[in-house]
Amino acid sequence: MTTGDVGDASYVIQTGAAAHDRLELIARLCWPTTEAFLTRAGAFDAERFVDVGCGIGDVASRVAERGAREVTGVDVNAEVVAAAAERAGQCGSPAVFRTGTLDDLGVDASLSGFDAVFARCVLSHQSDPAKGLAAMIAAARPGGAILVEDVHVAAVWSSPRSDALARHVELYVGAALGLGASPDIGCELAGLLHDLGATDIDVGVVQPLLREPADLQIHARTMEAIAAPVVEQGLATEAEVAEIVADLDRFAVTPGVYATLPRIIQVSARAPRT
Repeated sequence: MTTGDVGDASYVIQTGAAAHDRLELIARLCWPTTEAFLTRAGAFDAERFVDVGCGIGDVASRVAERGAREVTGVDVNAEVVAAAAERAGQCGSPAVFRTGTLDDLGVDASLSGFDAVFARCVLSHQSDPAKGLAAMIAAARPGGAILVEDVHVAAVWSSPRSDALARHVELYVGAALGLGASPDIGCELAGLLHDLGATDIDVGVVQPLLREPADLQIHARTMEAIAAPVVEQGLATEAEVAEIVADLDRFAVTPGVYATLPRIIQVSARAPRT
């Protein structure tokens, strides 16, 4: 349910090289709605664009391919950064990638003065999302675009109802809250940006619908990825996690079923001009 990590102990989902296949699936499922969001915001015309918590670099690579002149992807995980750089090279994207944290934004000269600062499903994993947003604003030039996509995890649904999916969502939210994260931060983004002095705030909502078995399996893979904090916090046993994963895999290949990703709130704003 996320694409990258920018260095916070509240990160609930497994990351690094072991998460590569899941991140590729998330990249494919999320790109259509992200592309529409970035198009509306004019991000492909940015002179300088940064993807914060870039993960495997899908968004940064695509933005660079679409015309943004200088595109940087930033992630705290060195394995992920290396994978993103290799992936970009394979697809011929001119995007560049480096390790860094939210705390580096606006402080490091190379991570300042951006025309567009983007983050997807990053702030929901921070113990202080307002501080993360403030860092994004600090990295933008005066009047630069702040572009955030983040989640309302509890809004996931399926048809017909899947008890395994409902339990997975319950465990995800519980584990995230137990780590101090904010799995429903999407609903708060606009207010936080207003309080930080951002202007021209605009809010949209999307919720990708999953129809194909290859897409529906994302919930089983995510349940696997959050197993460690779920078990460590005593929210479920290893045996229950394994049973949920198996049930979600069976649900994914059941003919005629549907499920969603979390509701995604897309917020664009402008950094203060003075």
